[in-house]
Amino acid sequence: MHGRENERDALKRKLNAGQNIHMPAPRRIGKTWTINRLAEDMRNEGWLIIEVDVQGMSAPDKFAERLCQKIQKQLPTKSGLHATLKHRLDTLIGGNWGTNPIKAIGQVDPVIFLGALLEALEKEGRQSAIFVDEIAYFVLGFAEKNESGAKDFFYELRNLQAEYSNVRWLFTGSIGLHFVAERFGLGGAFVDLTTFILEPFNEIEAGSFLRAPATQMGFNHQFHVSDEDLKVLFEELGWLAPYYLRLVGNEVRPTGPEEGGKLTAKQEDLRAAMQKLLEPTRKSAFAVWREHIDKNLPHTDRDLARGVLGRLSAGANGETLDTLQAAMAVAKPKAVRDILDILQSDGLIDLTEGRYRFRSGLIRRYWQQYEAD
Repeated sequence: MHGRENERDALKRKLNAGQNIHMPAPRRIGKTWTINRLAEDMRNEGWLIIEVDVQGMSAPDKFAERLCQKIQKQLPTKSGLHATLKHRLDTLIGGNWGTNPIKAIGQVDPVIFLGALLEALEKEGRQSAIFVDEIAYFVLGFAEKNESGAKDFFYELRNLQAEYSNVRWLFTGSIGLHFVAERFGLGGAFVDLTTFILEPFNEIEAGSFLRAPATQMGFNHQFHVSDEDLKVLFEELGWLAPYYLRLVGNEVRPTGPEEGGKLTAKQEDLRAAMQKLLEPTRKSAFAVWREHIDKNLPHTDRDLARGVLGRLSAGANGETLDTLQAAMAVAKPKAVRDILDILQSDGLIDLTEGRYRFRSGLIRRYWQQYEAD
C-alpha cells in the first residue's frame, strides 16, 4: 500500500509506450527510493536500466563520462555495445583513445560521444532506459556557468532522444526543472517530456507506512496507534512524506495501554514527539530547506524567498498574494508571484482558498523559530 506500486506501474506503462518522462518531486518524499524500485521492477522484466545521479555536475563531459561508466558496469565486456562503440569512436577519432571509451571523451564533443553511446545501446537488442536523478541541478549548474553552452547541449540532447527513440529517458528532480529551464531560455529542450508528479502519501498510505514492521523496527520504541489519533500527526505534518513520518515516529514515546505486544501512542505522545523535533539539537533535520533556498536561487531571489517564507511562518493561516506583495514592497509584484510559484513547485508551500501557507505545520514552526528574521 505504501510501496508506490501504483506509481511504479504507471511509470512502467508510460516507458513501455515509448514516452520519455520528467518526474518532479519535492524533497524527502521518497523519489530516489521509488525510481530505484522501478529500476528493479524493470530489470526483472528484462530491461537494461542505467541510473545516473547528476547532482553537483555542471559540465556535459562529466555527464557523458558518468553515463558511460554506468553503462560499462551494467554490461559485460563481451557485450556487443563495446564493439559498436569502439567502431564508432574509431570512425570519429581513429584508434588513439586506447581501450576504455571514457578516454575518448576529451577528444570528441560530448554530444557526439553520447550519440555513439545511444547508438550502441539501441544495437544491444534489449529495451533500455536511462534514469537521470536531479536533472534540474545539472541544468542550473551548467547554465549558470555557460548559458549558451547549456542551450546547445540540452537541445542537442533532445534531438538525440528523438533519434534513438528505443532508449527511454526518465528525468527526476527535487527542484523545479520548468522554472530553471524557463530562467535560462531552455524550456523547449524539455517540451517533449511527459510530466508525472510524485505526490506525498495520502493518509491511508502514511498509516500503512508507519505501521509497517520494517518501519517500526527502526524506531526507538515500537508502538500501536489508532487512525483517529494519527490524524493529529497528519494534520500537523500536512505533507505526508516518508522522511518526516519516520522522523516523528522515531521520537514517539508511547504511554498508552499495550495492544498486540506494543504500547499505544496517544495524541499527546505524538504532539510531544513533534515538539521534541523543534529543539535546537534537532534542527539539522529541517536544515535541508534552508540549504534548498541558498543553493538553488540567485542572491536576489534568495533574499526575496527568505522574506516571503518569514512572513508566511508567522501564522498557520498564511497570507494572500496581495498582502505578500504589500509586505515585500521593495520587490516587483511579478517577482513575488514568481517566487511563490517556485516555492510551491518545490513543495514547501501550497495555495489553499486564495492563501499561501506552509505545506507542513511542523516545517512552518521550524522556520519561524530558527530561520525567520
